[in-house]
Amino acid sequence: MKVSDRTYFLLKRLHSLTGVVPIGLFLLEHFFTNSRALQGAAAFDQAAVELARIPYVALVEAFGIWLPIAFHMVLGVIIATTWQSNLGKHGYARNWQYVMQRISGIVLVFYILFHTWMTRFDSGYLHSPSAYGYVKDQVSNPGVFLFYVIGILAACWHLGNGLFGFSIHWGLATGRNAQRVAARLSFGVFVVLALVGLNALLAFSGHGIYPGWLTKPHASESSSVVFQGGQR
Repeated sequence: MKVSDRTYFLLKRLHSLTGVVPIGLFLLEHFFTNSRALQGAAAFDQAAVELARIPYVALVEAFGIWLPIAFHMVLGVIIATTWQSNLGKHGYARNWQYVMQRISGIVLVFYILFHTWMTRFDSGYLHSPSAYGYVKDQVSNPGVFLFYVIGILAACWHLGNGLFGFSIHWGLATGRNAQRVAARLSFGVFVVLALVGLNALLAFSGHGIYPGWLTKPHASESSSVVFQGGQR
């Protein structure tokens, strides 16, 4: 498909913007909430219940999360199928960034569908007395655990590298040196987020690394909160 340069430029700006706001912010919130598992079952279940009690939570999710994600995915497909997305016009490193961004996007389509099904429609989750217990049982399966690892890494790379594209498309990094700095910062974001996300995942198997001075541990590792189909 061929579009005008002006339309293509507008699509790229909208695509990068939706990837950062609100999708990127949602990923940060998601990792923050999941990291509550590092404090134990009770802390994570309480966080899930608090999210479920947000006023108009269905509307917030629909228009603040799912609609932007769908919009971002459709734009990504349109951009990827335009003539302007030719890899040959980029340098070697940028080619790899481009390829990895597209691969991570495809992985995330399947990951998001799987994760949404497991935490919204699966009867085991909806009737589980503990969100923490349900996730712990799921990730005890090596195949599911590996899929979550791949999904987390894909999400972190897609956001980190997406920030690099955002800085270019919105004129924040126009020169070569500025783009080099932006690329390094974006890779740093990927590394930090990946460590946070994987650490939260490991917490469900009791192996998360979390310095005690960062938070006050909960008195009990068992959940005292009755969980009924919360958000996570």
